[in-house]
Amino acid sequence: MTLLELVQSTLAAINSDEVNSITDSTEAMDVAYIVKDCYYDLITSRDDWPFMFTESQLTGLGDVTAPNKMRIPTTIAGVTDIKYNKVAVTYLSPREFKDMLDNRVEQAGVISSTGLMLDRDPTYWTTYDDDYIYFDGYNSAVDTTLQQSKSWVYGTKNVTWSMTDGYVPVLPDKMFPALLAEIKAEAFTSIKQQTNQRQERKAKRGRDRWQSQARRAKVARTTYDQGVNYGR
Repeated sequence: MTLLELVQSTLAAINSDEVNSITDSTEAMDVAYIVKDCYYDLITSRDDWPFMFTESQLTGLGDVTAPNKMRIPTTIAGVTDIKYNKVAVTYLSPREFKDMLDNRVEQAGVISSTGLMLDRDPTYWTTYDDDYIYFDGYNSAVDTTLQQSKSWVYGTKNVTWSMTDGYVPVLPDKMFPALLAEIKAEAFTSIKQQTNQRQERKAKRGRDRWQSQARRAKVARTTYDQGVNYGR
C-alpha cells in the first residue's frame, strides 16, 4: 500500500473527510505522520527483520596510506558478514584486532611495521567508529589497496522515508494489514481521543504475527535467525 492508501483507509475508519492527497487536509497530514511513526516503531522493534537484509559492496577508498581501510556503504545500517575475494573474513573486536596486529613481527614484504599482512588477502576485520572497516592485510603484489570490486557485505539496509502520496514503506505484503491496524488504533487514540477495541485486537494479533511470520523462506529460519556480528 502507498502512503496515500494507508492514510485514506485510516481516515475512512475514523469517519474523517476523504482526500486525494495527504496534503489535502491537516488531519490527513496528521495521519501520515502516524503512519511514519508506526512504521518506524515496527522496524526498530527488532534488528533482524529478514526483509531488511541486503547485500552490497564496501566502498573502496584508494588510499595508499591506509591500504587496509574501506567504508561501509550508506545503504547498509548494520553489517552481518563480509567476504573479500569470495572468501569469508572473520570479525574481531577492536581490542582483539589491535592485539593481533601488535603481536605480529615485522618481516619485509610479508608483515608491515604496523602488523598488516602484505602477501595475502585479509582474514580478519574490525571497526572503530561504525563507519570504516579495517582489515588485517592485503596482497600488495596484486593491488596497492583493497578493492571495492572484490568485496561483499551482507547486512541490514537503511530505510529512507518519503512523505509523498506514492511512497510505499519497505515491508512484506502480508504485513501491511497488521501495520494498517496499528495505524488505525493509534489514529483513534491520537486524533479522536478514544480507543477502538477492535482495532487494538487486530493490531495485537498483527504484532504477534510479525514476530513469527516475518520470513518468507521458512526453511531458512534456523540458519539465519541469529544475531548480527556488528551493527552501525
